[in-house]
This record gives sequence, structure tokens and C-alpha cells, in this order.
Amino acid sequence: MEKEMIGQNIWDYYHQVRRDRGHSMGDVAMSNPYLTTSQLSRFERGQNMLSIDRFLAAVSGLNMTTSEFFALRDNKPSYYQGFSQKMMLAVMAKDITTLKAMLKPHAKMKLDKLYNLLVKAAILDVSGEKLTTRCEKAFLGTYLLLLPHWTVFDVNLFSACIDILDKTEVYALGQDMLASNGLATLLSQNAEAVKKALLNLYLFFITRRYVSWAIHIQDLLEQLLTEWDMAEKISLHIAKNFLAYQQEKTPEMLAEIQADFATLERFEVAGMAKRFRRIFDQLNQD
Repeated sequence: MEKEMIGQNIWDYYHQVRRDRGHSMGDVAMSNPYLTTSQLSRFERGQNMLSIDRFLAAVSGLNMTTSEFFALRDNKPSYYQGFSQKMMLAVMAKDITTLKAMLKPHAKMKLDKLYNLLVKAAILDVSGEKLTTRCEKAFLGTYLLLLPHWTVFDVNLFSACIDILDKTEVYALGQDMLASNGLATLLSQNAEAVKKALLNLYLFFITRRYVSWAIHIQDLLEQLLTEWDMAEKISLHIAKNFLAYQQEKTPEMLAEIQADFATLERFEVAGMAKRFRRIFDQLNQD
């Protein structure tokens, strides 16, 4: 019975990690010629155990080392699942002390390094304080550039850390994400994450005055956004006005942007209003 419970924990846990990181069983199977989707399916349902070599290949297919896989399990998955929520609450409260307390000093594991980068990106967004080291930036760029395929986790990471990366890296990574064979799968699994990443990419190109790149992302967003994507459509509308104002700073366009801010505040979308005001102030300073 004890062995049965251990096996149950392993395959349930593997299923959870695979789903959390945005991989399909097909993605994992394609990463190694010794794996098939049927093998993975039987394993995750608890019908058959994988051999050691196939299990190691299945873990590798999640873009993780075996030590990272088990360390994450030993550190309780709920901690990592709650990480983003805790960070979001701290960002909303502008609680820099809590955010800094979430950083792991001397992080050595890949996941710890990535989570540190997410926290430092949040601190930069809230306070403007730059904590990312040159080595961390290089690690992030290398990690994203060498991805065999993009997952929802990677899209969220890229989206959150755009302002940490150099503009040439952002352009290359944005093109890589858009050219990914798995983009359709990502959209079906978590369209919200992809659309959010594209909006952040769009705003990044606007603030860096890369007009042609911004227009390319704008066209893509207009194709992807549906009538249900109200928050994203509002963001796109305001960002398009930013782009137009950047190209021709007329009093009429300025008045329209100020009216957009007033509308957001009237409907009590204060967080979005503050973010766009900050971006607009940056545009005017540049």
C-alpha cells in the first residue's frame, strides 16, 4: 500500500507540474524518441509506471532537471502556486518590503533564479528600483533564447520581465515567441497570458519608439482580441492613442488621452489608470 501511494503521488504530481508549466503530453513526447503520448497518458492515470530512463526523459521534457523536479515537490507545490498571488497582492499594495523578502539570496536552482527575476521585475515596476544584476539579465536572456518551445510559464516570464531585457533581446524573443510552432496551443491553453504578453510587447515597442514593430504587434492583437477581451481592448485603445500622440503631438490627441484616463478613473479602474499615466509620463520625458 505504501508503494502504491508513493506511485500515486508521483504521477499526480507529474501531471500537475506538466499542466502548470503549460506542456501538453504531445509536447513532452516530441522531446524524446523513447516517449509516446500513450505511455505518458497511462502513467498520469496511474495505470503503468514509466521505466527510469523514460521517467527521466519525461521530466527533461518539462524543461527541468530531475533535481529541480523533486526539489519543487519537496518544497511543496502550493508555495510556488501561491507565489504569483502573493507577489500580485504586494504589487497592488506597493509593499516593497514584502517583495524583497520573497527574494532568495544566492539562488542556485533554475526555478529560484527565475522567481527572483519575477520579483525584481515587480519591484522595478512598482518603485523604479533596479535590482537585477548583469549576470541575472544574461541568465534570463539565455534561458528564453534557448527554449526548445514556449510554454505558458515562459510567456508569463517574458511578459513580466520585458523591461529587464535589452531592446534587441526583446525584439528577438518576441519574434521567437510569435514564430513558435506551439503558439496555437498556447492560445488554446491560456490565451489570456499570450494576449497580455503581446500587449506588454506592444507598449515596450511604443516607449522605445520602434514604430514598425509596434504596428506589427498591433495588427496581431486586433486579430486575436475578441468581444470578451474588454480589458485588453481598452488597453489596446489607449496604447494606440499613445502611438498616435508620439507621432503627432496635437492638443486634440492629448485631450483624448486625458479623457481616456478620466474614463478609467470614473469606472474605478485606478490601477490601470495609474499604469498608463506612468507610461505616458515616460513618453513625454523621452
